[in-house]
Amino acid sequence: MKPVYKKITLSESLTYSSSLETPPAFETPWHYHPEYELILIMNSKGTRYMGDNISNFDNRELVLVGPNLPHFWKEFETDCPFSEESFACVIHFTESFLGDKIFNCPEATRIKRLLDNSRFGTAFTIDERSPLINKIIDLIEHKEFNRILGLLNVLDNLSKIKNIKKLSSEGFVNFFNKKNAKKINVTIEYAMTNFRNKICLKEVSELIHMSKSSFCRFFKKSTGKTYFDFIREIRIGYACKLILENNLNITQVGYECGYENISHFSRQFKKTKGIVPLDYRKQTLENNISL
Repeated sequence: MKPVYKKITLSESLTYSSSLETPPAFETPWHYHPEYELILIMNSKGTRYMGDNISNFDNRELVLVGPNLPHFWKEFETDCPFSEESFACVIHFTESFLGDKIFNCPEATRIKRLLDNSRFGTAFTIDERSPLINKIIDLIEHKEFNRILGLLNVLDNLSKIKNIKKLSSEGFVNFFNKKNAKKINVTIEYAMTNFRNKICLKEVSELIHMSKSSFCRFFKKSTGKTYFDFIREIRIGYACKLILENNLNITQVGYECGYENISHFSRQFKKTKGIVPLDYRKQTLENNISL
């Protein structure tokens, strides 16, 4: 799917926007905007699309999205017991929301680094009892100068978290705003729409009027991974969802994800997740994780 530009309306009377959203409100299309986005999702399971990264999230999700990085979250369609309680706190702000120089001062070095790294999308691992969760939720209700202090405090806390994960690749981030972005978007849209079918590189390359070999070089240079690596990530992410639902056996899961050979599916799953599908299912059952 092609990312759409989303205009974020920032009130002239406020330095940043804050909102509390419930599904399907936070399931906006794949989009991008020039503002930073801090999103906290609670009591929900689904798939996160961040640049060229596709990953599942489970129950609790905290991500800082940098400017102009395409992204969206899709909640799994399920009757899980906490689905009615799922919500998202969404904060949008610009780097200059307090002026052009505040994050360039020595005392703000960690926050400056935090914002710089967010251009890839940064996922934070936090405990369910972390006081940071309530601090983010409180940003929705803060008034007057407490709004500014609250956001600065949240950014400072985020800058101290060690357990973080960079999401999108260097290649995608550096490439997205350049002249060939339209071509890469066409191929990503094709992958997301057709990953359950047999993918033919000739067909994909013809969509952007390239030879097969030229397209392979183009995609690898643009994203840092091969097109089939990208397809594999989409398929295995979908496979994890099906395994968590626990309605299909492993062979059926493989077929549903576009793999005609179960041994190949198992190898590709292990290459991505570090374990074979059957062990992944056993892990989820042992930890009482299901959809």
